[in-house]
Formats: sequence, structure tokens, C-alpha cells
Amino acid sequence: MLKYWRHYFVSHSRHGTHSPFVYKLVDEVIYQKTSKESISELPQTIQNESKVEQKKYALIDRLLRTFAYDNFSYWADRPLESYKKLLQDQCGSYAYRHIYYIDLDDLDLNFLENVGDRDLLIINEPHLSAKREAYWNKLKEDDHSVVTIDLYRIGLVYFRKEQRKENFLIRF
Repeated sequence: MLKYWRHYFVSHSRHGTHSPFVYKLVDEVIYQKTSKESISELPQTIQNESKVEQKKYALIDRLLRTFAYDNFSYWADRPLESYKKLLQDQCGSYAYRHIYYIDLDDLDLNFLENVGDRDLLIINEPHLSAKREAYWNKLKEDDHSVVTIDLYRIGLVYFRKEQRKENFLIRF
């Protein structure tokens, strides 16, 4: 819990970002409120979870709607069918983007050699354990990763070659 409060006090809102891409992402996707009606439309397994889990699921749904993709990888130590189904339902065609949803305690970063410029990594709970935090920090330092956004409960990694390397801590 102490890590969360540290993150909360050193992170920024959308106004603390100097990247037009990240500002727009935070403003139009991350900070969009989830209505009570849309919470009632969440899968029952997610509705039975905590408010934090509901908020994370709704955010991932908005991310998947915003960034069209035609391929995905779902890597989890304890797979949740609701997240896998969400990825399957949103998957389209001709987007030329691969989305990786990663919920692992340990991750081999060799797959980054095959990641494309438009691809996106969604890391669930990057601060959950020392191992997750270690590979999250390695992801942020890796030359392939250009933009990382740490929302504490979710980590996002973008591979945008047209942007300079930056790491953002955003309040969520």
C-alpha cells in the first residue's frame, strides 16, 4: 500500500504531461468515467470483483476500442476468461497492430525483438511483486520501448518510433 501512495503523490494528471500523444490518451481514454449503466454491462465475474478491478477492466475495454488491432497475445499465470473474451471480441482486421495482455509473475523479454512499431503491451499489476516490478523496470529501460505509462495497476508500453523515449507516471 505504501508503494501505491508513493506513486499517487509523484504521478501526474494529464496536465503534467508534455507529450501530445500521452495527453490525448489520458484525456480521451484513461480519464473517461465509467457510467453505472456500463458497469452493469460488465461480465458478472468482473461485477463481483472490487471497484479497482471493475475500473481496470473498463479502462482496458476503452483502450482496445481506441487502438484497433488484428492480433493479440494473452499471457497469464492465472487466466481470466473475461479478459481473454474481451480481447477476442474487440479483435478486428487490417489494423496491423498486435496487442499483448500480460499478467505474468515472470517475463522473458526476448519477444520484444518481434514487436512492431504500432504494437501495445498492457501489463496487469506491474507492481504486484518484486519479479513483476523487475521486468516492468526492464521494459521501461529497453531500447524497443519508446513510451511507457505507469498507472500503478496497469502498465502500458508503446513502440512509437516517431516519438522520443519517455516514461510517464499517471494518476489513475
